[in-house]
Amino acid sequence: MKNYDIGWLGEIKAAHYLRRQGMHILARRYRGGRGEIDLIAKDGDTLVFVEVKARPQGHIGDGARAVTAEKRARLRSAAEHYLLSHPWKSVRFDVVEISAAGLRHIKHAF
Repeated sequence: MKNYDIGWLGEIKAAHYLRRQGMHILARRYRGGRGEIDLIAKDGDTLVFVEVKARPQGHIGDGARAVTAEKRARLRSAAEHYLLSHPWKSVRFDVVEISAAGLRHIKHAF
């Protein structure tokens, strides 16, 4: 399976998981600014920008470690672009990590 397919399946799994947690998915693969956001969701009154890291053969923590300072800067740029046309008071950045060990949701990841 190619990396693109692994990523896409990971995003689908993450979206299903977030919906089961009561979150509403507003957008997938949003592109803007200098980056892309895998999922944008609403969690109560909070807008959540979600980075999904699928590492089928990986271990707990591998996906979260892949969200480098450069990646975080691109995510923030895309989030700022989204917020220009969708103002929101409360926002956060989460990471959903999918590995051989299962799914791990890290709220307020950065």
